[in-house]
Amino acid sequence: MSDESIRVMSLLDELEDLVTNASKVPFSDKTIVDGDELKSIIDDIRLSLPKDIQQARWVKDEQERILNEAKSEYDKVIVAAKRQAEYLVENDIVKKEAEKRANALVNEAESHSRYIKLRAYEYIDKMLYDMQNEMAGLANEFIQPMNEKFADIINDVNGKVNGNRQEVKDMASRLQDNVENTAADRAAVPAPDYSDDADYDGNKYQQPEFDRDGEDD
Repeated sequence: MSDESIRVMSLLDELEDLVTNASKVPFSDKTIVDGDELKSIIDDIRLSLPKDIQQARWVKDEQERILNEAKSEYDKVIVAAKRQAEYLVENDIVKKEAEKRANALVNEAESHSRYIKLRAYEYIDKMLYDMQNEMAGLANEFIQPMNEKFADIINDVNGKVNGNRQEVKDMASRLQDNVENTAADRAAVPAPDYSDDADYDGNKYQQPEFDRDGEDD
């Protein structure tokens, strides 16, 4: 048995002694436990748990951070694209071309943002998968000597990790379905025809390049 498991078992025994030897409330089945001492033992147990278990909370926080960053990036790109689109549409001289370029900008911005979110989902799923493997190895090492005292903790964490992985996969699947549906809808819309416009010069206006800074290769 590792030093960590021995330490946790000792603290659990100490916690059990604290509850067992606590003063009884007269005419009641309840007991009075020293709150400060109880909190101190719980803190010691938390600090003595293996790093893999302590990392479970970090994985959840990291998941939320990545999704928030992806959403923030998505919002920024969409806002910038819409502002550019509004600016182009307001110019009466190139209104038709502006509408075409504005739609292209929005489409490219949405595609880029979906790419960022999908990469975030993949990264989170990999972290959760690695965490599951670590928890499985940890279970083999600690469940047997610690019996039910420690098994419930590991099973609970593993269940939450499974739930988080499924949630991430569902979100990615919904986003992918939305991409395919949007692409199909837009493919059905005919491109504008400027052949009858005597004032239209296809070489006069240059297509603005979308800023791809920060995109992975």
